Amino acid sequence: MSSARFADKLLAAREARQELLCRALSAGRPATLFVSLNLPGPDKSPPGATGLFRRGCAQIAEAFPGSLLLATDRDALGHFALRVVDADPLAVKRLCIELEQSHPAGRLLDLDVYASETVQIGRASLGLPARRCLLCDQPAVDCMRTQRHAIGEVIAKAHELLAPFGA
Repeated sequence: MSSARFADKLLAAREARQELLCRALSAGRPATLFVSLNLPGPDKSPPGATGLFRRGCAQIAEAFPGSLLLATDRDALGHFALRVVDADPLAVKRLCIELEQSHPAGRLLDLDVYASETVQIGRASLGLPARRCLLCDQPAVDCMRTQRHAIGEVIAKAHELLAPFGA
């Protein structure tokens, strides 16, 4: 597939996800949770991704027993799920961070919490540092922006973390 067609598929997936999220947010529930995987490189469904995603979704369903699953799918960006939770968004985000930190591969889970149509609850909202790089102790966003590490090294680390979750 050409890089232009691949980029178009990614953009279309991102737009479809955003539309789905906007519809969920307009329902006015206290917290909306968007679950996805944070995988480097063009392959968004490498071996182990499905297993990690399923584990993360099961943990979320257990952590928020009254929550409602609105959607779960896989697109060009990989696996995703959308869930609404009738709980304080800050408490939801705290628990999501605990889930992300409960296993080394949990670092690859991306659990975004929204309090309303315009407010995404980030780590900074809780006084917590930014997500760390897979390879070093620096904020991941800084390493990505400065291209501190070769993409092949970052992908290899992600695949290493996914290995226990099978093919």
